Amino acid sequence: MTIAEYLENRKYPGRLIIAGNTEDGKSVLCYAIMGRSENSRNRIFKFDDEGTLRTVPYDESKVEDPSLIIYNCMRQFEDRVILTNGSQTDLIYDELEKGGTFEDAVIRMSYEPDGPNWTSRISALFNESDSSYKLAIVRKEGDSTGRVVYTYPRQDGFGHCIHTYLESDADLLPPFTKDPERLTLPSTLEEVANQLWDALDEDNRISLFVQVGDEMTIFNKNNGD
Repeated sequence: MTIAEYLENRKYPGRLIIAGNTEDGKSVLCYAIMGRSENSRNRIFKFDDEGTLRTVPYDESKVEDPSLIIYNCMRQFEDRVILTNGSQTDLIYDELEKGGTFEDAVIRMSYEPDGPNWTSRISALFNESDSSYKLAIVRKEGDSTGRVVYTYPRQDGFGHCIHTYLESDADLLPPFTKDPERLTLPSTLEEVANQLWDALDEDNRISLFVQVGDEMTIFNKNNGD
């Protein structure tokens, strides 16, 4: 299944991560954010001076609550790349820095305190040494917290996708409860980025980051992309 086919009828997947490899073995990492409220829509992706990808306000005067919308999205630790939808980016980095594992960090995570949706935390750890990767979903399950980690070896031409919500645009957003979807991946940065951006619902897409090998690009709707 292609990226376009998978997202075709999904109005609001929320925040979305794709990790994998192109047919010629280049790494692929994607992170997209969507938003419905003015606070959620008031964001763009930006790299800081240390190379960390962050969400930052597009208009500082319109920021209502930065706690769950402003965070580090991507950080590099040695030969591993961390990519997440929230503050757990730093939690994973700190755990690795003290000799722990991705799984050690996941155990410490909970879903976001944004009832009634209780948004899931989604995370990826890409190992550049062998192009393997791990994906994690931490979600509310009744009165408990469900934590699942998926481990994938390098599969040239394929990747896996996870997102925060199922395909719903209702007021109450059900969490993504499936296994990661295996997708075929295009070969170039331009193809991956354009296919993903075009597949996201035009009314709700906000920002997109795509890295293929050593190349990167960012689309920000607030900047006219």
